[in-house]
Amino acid sequence: MRFALRPGLFPLAFCLVVFLVFPYSAPAASPGNPVPLDDDLVLPMPDGGVMALRPVCVSSGGYFAWKRFRMGDPNGGYKESPTGVALGGAFKVQGKGGEDWCYYLGKYEVTENQFQAVTGLHPEWKGSRYPVRNISWFEAQDFLRQYNQWLFEHAVTSLPLYGGMPGYLRLPTETEWEFAARGGNNVDGAHFDRKIPYPPEKLPDYEWFSGPSSSHNKVKKVGLLKANPLGLHDMLGNVAEMTRTLYQVEYYQGRSGGYVARGGHYLSDRKRLRSSLRSEQEFYAPDRRSKVPRPARKSTLGFRVALSSLVFPNRQVSRAMKEAWDPYRKGLGSTLPAAVSTSSTATQTSVSGTEAGRYLERLRKRLEESGALRGDVRQALDNLESSLGDIQFTIRQAARDSAYAWIKIAAEQAFFITRESRKLPILADLIESARQSGRERILKKYRQREEEIRLNISQALSSYTESIRQLGSSGREAYRDGLARYRSFLERRKAGSQLALLPTVDRHARSYLKLKRIDDEQWLRDLTRGQNRP
Repeated sequence: MRFALRPGLFPLAFCLVVFLVFPYSAPAASPGNPVPLDDDLVLPMPDGGVMALRPVCVSSGGYFAWKRFRMGDPNGGYKESPTGVALGGAFKVQGKGGEDWCYYLGKYEVTENQFQAVTGLHPEWKGSRYPVRNISWFEAQDFLRQYNQWLFEHAVTSLPLYGGMPGYLRLPTETEWEFAARGGNNVDGAHFDRKIPYPPEKLPDYEWFSGPSSSHNKVKKVGLLKANPLGLHDMLGNVAEMTRTLYQVEYYQGRSGGYVARGGHYLSDRKRLRSSLRSEQEFYAPDRRSKVPRPARKSTLGFRVALSSLVFPNRQVSRAMKEAWDPYRKGLGSTLPAAVSTSSTATQTSVSGTEAGRYLERLRKRLEESGALRGDVRQALDNLESSLGDIQFTIRQAARDSAYAWIKIAAEQAFFITRESRKLPILADLIESARQSGRERILKKYRQREEEIRLNISQALSSYTESIRQLGSSGREAYRDGLARYRSFLERRKAGSQLALLPTVDRHARSYLKLKRIDDEQWLRDLTRGQNRP
């Protein structure tokens, strides 16, 4: 008896056969990767174990595709003052949305077992999933050196390539660490600005800190808690982590000291855990007995690896970057002093204009001293000076107009949020009434409407916070001018409800102009205070 499938059923039948013969299986868990993910980069180790890493994608584009963001947190004091930085990736990685520049970061803190497998030291650590600690920064470097050499000799094909050269392991920089700790591009701007990239009440689900509600003041095995938005475990707690960055109070300016350690640990108070937490660690400390300085070690300090590449792996890349340099340098890559890295566009332009004016004045004096300041040259310099003034005036005016537009958008979104939130208590009463009376159809309808309103509020809040963020590029003077113009606009329209809400919007905008951080949860509470029931 012959059996035939209709042509339209063949693909379905073929897939069914493939599934039965070769069933899909998720990546297998192992001591080196207890929580496997499909896009993990898994490197072999000398003892047959593995080292798992996660891609941290930064930006798309050409060789100078950087991601600008602000490190630090105003609540961390002067040692964590918000500072603008730019970060780049090491490899081109194909993702769902296209090709991005990414670097890789250890999914877990390096364990005692992994350290033992590479170095051969501390045989009592074999099989241990606890993070390695009580080692010096130099011992961490030696682990990386030995592991890189082993990979190059035994598993070089497991390493990603850039310009034909394999990547290599090192400690992460402080900037790489904080970008990943904040959730990177896997969170939106408001969440990126938060102290931690998940709800504060959920912190025990993600991090180990001191006390009976978490670590019980004992170090824990890696990977027991949930991962952060990038799939990285124990970023903010369990053990603090070494970086390869020398400590500077203002991140990249000032005198250099010891090295930077990032994150808290199992003895840290819950309130101290945050993505910006940093500390200076000594390379050497006096020995308790001999008092002679020796490499410093701590029981609360470990490390995780980063995987990076050379910037110039070959001549072709070097030539291509040289050709792309001038357009980049004249465009988005214009370098600004650290002192104005978080200032408004108008302020940054004013600084540049002031510098240009000084150069012009020095040129005028030199020409005058040399006797070359003739009438036509003097006229040309006067015209150039006047043009510089006109440009700065135009930029200031554009900043005022921009500030007015963003204030208007923010205020309208705030009014929408307040108005929508007033509907929730009424719906809550209707839902309770329908529930008690057993009217299932109307109950379902009310709950759908409640979900719609909450979605509307969430979307409006996103627009509101983005509008406030945009105000940060306008500057204080432009903001005050725009606010006064918008207040007059509302007064002419006799919009009493919106005028009553304007001080709240003003408070949020001033907070962002000062701190350069969004607090969307508090802002939402301010806008809906008295409208919703607990």
